[in-house]
Amino acid sequence: MKSAERILNLAPTRWTMAIGWSLLLTLFLLQPEADPIIDLGLPRGDSTLAREAFFSGLHLLAFAVTCALWFYALRGGSDRLKPLLAALGIAIVLGVITEALQSLTLDRYPSFIDLLANIAGALFAARLIWSRGLPRLPR
Repeated sequence: MKSAERILNLAPTRWTMAIGWSLLLTLFLLQPEADPIIDLGLPRGDSTLAREAFFSGLHLLAFAVTCALWFYALRGGSDRLKPLLAALGIAIVLGVITEALQSLTLDRYPSFIDLLANIAGALFAARLIWSRGLPRLPR
């Protein structure tokens, strides 16, 4: 178990996880709903309050994970504020850009509610990280 933990704490591993997740999330958010590249099995149908709440929850979770992974990739020394602010910025910018780019897809559209969920998820993760603190990476 120690070797797996050691691998996860290597900077290239942390960066690969953050970049890989961001690229995968971008693909999920920009792929067509009618003919997705990667079918997630998410329900299709008319826009109802329950459906919008479900998808907003997914956006919130996805951007909380984005912020957390970027913080994990960027952290290093004892300073937690700079990597946390950078991770928060990356997650929010990614959320804004992907929502804006949805206007260029065939069957997707930008949603103000999704944008708010993206930002809220990033802020939630940042607040949780800041309040809990994390152990320092081994040297």
